[in-house]
Amino acid sequence: MTIRLATVSDAEQLADLAALTMREAFGPPHNPAELVDEYVQSAITVPILEAELADPKSTFFLVSLADGTPIGYAKLRRHTPPRQMPKAYRQFGKAIEIQRIYLSQAHIGQGQGRKLMDYCLDWAQKQGYAAVWLGVWERNERALAFYERMGFERFGYHYFQFGSERQRDFWLQKQLHT
Repeated sequence: MTIRLATVSDAEQLADLAALTMREAFGPPHNPAELVDEYVQSAITVPILEAELADPKSTFFLVSLADGTPIGYAKLRRHTPPRQMPKAYRQFGKAIEIQRIYLSQAHIGQGQGRKLMDYCLDWAQKQGYAAVWLGVWERNERALAFYERMGFERFGYHYFQFGSERQRDFWLQKQLHT
């Protein structure tokens, strides 16, 4: 497994991978296929990913097998943390969001998710961040358990527009030791 910085030239490959992992994580039986397709068509397109990859506030990491087959990715984004986050980490430059972190279903439960998360946390720490935060769907029990094992703690919630449906996500944070 290799993890590398993704570039704009990875947009098409990343769009395919993001659509696959979104359907695997949130499709039936969790949500109707039409709802997931609606979200994918509105949020995971090559032009959207090209813009996100070019955005200096975003950092993408692409995970591949030794043969180059992509199996996952992460997106970190620098912006203002939620008000519910402890004040010490809301100060400018103190926290970064792990906005997306996904592996294809065939590779979940084999330790690659932990390696990708560790890579993101290490990168954030080296960049001088004191904490990372993320949002996770309240009904994604597997992800919630994973984040708990990784040392994340819940500090609030927000609503996320998933296609035409409004869903609740929990905010989680993890302090980094700098």
